[in-house]
Amino acid sequence: MFFQHNRGFSLIEFMVSLTIFAIGILAITRLQFLSFRIMNQGLLRTVAIEEASNLLVRYRALPQSEIFNTSFAQWQNELPQKLPQATIVFSALGPFCTFHLKWQPLAALFNPDGIPLDLIDELDYSG
Repeated sequence: MFFQHNRGFSLIEFMVSLTIFAIGILAITRLQFLSFRIMNQGLLRTVAIEEASNLLVRYRALPQSEIFNTSFAQWQNELPQKLPQATIVFSALGPFCTFHLKWQPLAALFNPDGIPLDLIDELDYSG
């Protein structure tokens, strides 16, 4: 008597293939999250560069004047609406200025213990 071999998957083969598929889906989900975070950081850095350029144009047009001081105060008040938790340290001496711009990225990151990380992105200019 001959035994016929059934063609198809056994339960073990099915569970292994399902596990491999699930790991692949988790990896793709992780990549999507990382790409969103990197895109978000790039967008904020672009906004920071644009705002820094805006500040430089204002300073070069009206260096050390009361109009610049008023314009700078208004710009500084509007900055947190464009960059989350933004702070700026600005100093000027004659035609030269230096500033240090810091902001908080929007995407929250966590360490392996599940505690949120406090990340700061920065932009420095001197010239």
